[in-house]
Amino acid sequence: MTPDDAACLAVARRLYEAAERGDWAAAERELHADLVIHEAASLPYAGTYRGRDALRRLSGLVRGFWPGARIARTGMAAGDGRVVVFFELTIETPDGPLRHDIVEVNRFRDGLVAEIRPFYWDTGTMAQLARNLEKTT
Repeated sequence: MTPDDAACLAVARRLYEAAERGDWAAAERELHADLVIHEAASLPYAGTYRGRDALRRLSGLVRGFWPGARIARTGMAAGDGRVVVFFELTIETPDGPLRHDIVEVNRFRDGLVAEIRPFYWDTGTMAQLARNLEKTT
């Protein structure tokens, strides 16, 4: 790992630890003012979120859409000036818990996270689950 990769990993670690604690002021110190987060078009919270507070806003939307969901960070890796963060999302469904893997690719600018691009293992399953939830509410 290069010194730059180690620095990026340290920034990402501080960011995600702060977000997990709900300490958004600390989390936002690790985010670039021009932060961009891209969510897949097939998800219920699809779109591009911008600004230092984008992660806080998006986190509220995700948690609001999947009530009772549990998100666990399971690992991180750095290389080529990027940090990849691994998560396990567990959503309670009428058929029992659904476990879903998510990977977020973080890109950096000026030593801060400037872009987050989440990748869900199966966005089709997530989209279908969202449609089913909408029918029952």
